[in-house]
Order: sequence, then structure tokens, then C-alpha cells
Amino acid sequence: MNSAASIEQQVRSHYPHALSETAFRDRVFQFLDKEHCGNVSRVLLAIAQCADDVNAVHDADVTLVKRHFRGNLLGPFEMGGLAGIPYAGLTGISTIAHHIPDGGSALIVYGPHIYGPHIGITDQGDLGKLLRPGQHLESAACGSLTLAVRHLGSSPDYQPRDDEDDAEQMLLERRLLPYRDEILSAAHPLKAATNVAYTLIHELIHRYLRARKDEFRCESLVLAGGVAINTDARHADYVDLRHLSTLRLAEI
Repeated sequence: MNSAASIEQQVRSHYPHALSETAFRDRVFQFLDKEHCGNVSRVLLAIAQCADDVNAVHDADVTLVKRHFRGNLLGPFEMGGLAGIPYAGLTGISTIAHHIPDGGSALIVYGPHIYGPHIGITDQGDLGKLLRPGQHLESAACGSLTLAVRHLGSSPDYQPRDDEDDAEQMLLERRLLPYRDEILSAAHPLKAATNVAYTLIHELIHRYLRARKDEFRCESLVLAGGVAINTDARHADYVDLRHLSTLRLAEI
């Protein structure tokens, strides 16, 4: 079995419905193309992805990215930070509303390489790690969620501190804290934390849109969300696509 087939098998053992990154882009772009009758030149791309550089490294094929997204769409406007949480918040959503071209719309992609949260996988199928370019030892991915799981498991009384110098990590951990038992009792705590992070991102974006819907001049938005599965630099990445829909602002 070649290495590409082997890594796909490993990914699908954890995420049976995962799409290759190219297939994910095709799926989203075809949906967007249909929704906008082939005219996407007035669509603003907004993304919530983890700040981890592995997401940028795997976008090295700039031609592919431009062909599928940036060559046609405006943007991107970046909402995310550690673990892909949309830290830009209500102000970020308002800004997106004000930046959409007249007669245009927005594609909001959340929770891989323009797409957040993410989780690494090794060639042996171990979740939560990957071999980064230029390194000979595997490292954590998502490192922020790995640290959060470690902190949540450090003590039954653990509480994220109020630290302006580590604000995103502490906010992430505060958001995960209500799910502490669910995460720590799971067969794979990091995978569970990644799933919780996805749900949080999904709910936050919808909450922000409800709160600021009157600031949008367009009728609808396209939302795409899921979990990115990062492999090492020799392979393509994958996306567990969990949400793809048109949101009519008048209906929320």
C-alpha cells in the first residue's frame, strides 16, 4: 500500500467521512457557485482557523488556493486565533458585515487552511501529533488544545487564570471548562476537546450573527464548518466537513 493510501486509511479510521482538502474545497466552491449563480466575485471570504503555522504550511500550493478561493473571492477576513475560536467576536462579525461589497455576500469558513479547529495525525494513525517541516521529532497539533486538556486534567479544582499576556489560551480553557468531565473521560481526550471546540465555534458564530444581523446589507451568507486533520508535509490534509448551508439572515 502506498503512503498516500495508507494515511487516508489512518485518517478514515478516526474520521470515516473525512474529505481530502481538495475535495473539501471543491464541495464548498461548488455549493457557493450554485448559490451565487456562478458569480462569486462579490463574495467576502471570512475564516476562523487556528493560528498554528501548520495550516499556512499546508497551503503552500498557492495556485490551488487561488483557483478555488482567493482568485475569485474577496478577503480573507480572519476571525480566529488559538484553536480556531473566533476571538474577533461581535466586533469582527460587525466588521465583516461592513466589508461585504454592495450586492454581495460572505462565505464564513470555520473550524483548515482557511478552515478550525484542527488535529494532527501521524503516519501510524496516532491522533494529536504530526511531523512538521524541518523537524525530526513529532509535535502536538493542536498544541493549544493539547495544553488545555493537560491543564483541565491537572487538578479537579483547576481554573484558568486571568492573564492578559495569555488571553486567548485562558479564554479557550474557560470555554472548555464546562465540558471538562466529558473531555477527560473520553477514550481520546484531545479528539473530544477538538469536537467540543468545533461545537463552540459553530455556536459562537451563529450567536454573533444573530446579534449583529441587522448590520448586514445582504440577504444571506454561506457557512461551512468542520475539523481539519493535519498530516505531515508529504501528504495532503483532510477535512471532516460537518456543516455547509446557506443562512438567510431574516430567518435567524
